[in-house]
Amino acid sequence: MMKIYTVTFNDGGWHSSLPSYQVVASSKEEAIDKVKKEHTYYKSWDCWASEFKIEGYVIEVYDEKTYNRDKNLKSIL
Repeated sequence: MMKIYTVTFNDGGWHSSLPSYQVVASSKEEAIDKVKKEHTYYKSWDCWASEFKIEGYVIEVYDEKTYNRDKNLKSIL
């Protein structure tokens, strides 16, 4: 199951806000790996990932092909 994660980086210095990126992944480790590959500047920085949540809502993430296929199947049935 895919989820939305927020990956945040910290270099140990003082910041008014830390750089963070949102990514879709199946685990926290995969989210961190994806962001580190895309943003190589932060490779040596400490980082963590947390699941993106909105209180009172369920967030379901699908890849586009699967979503369209399921949507078409529901309309046929």
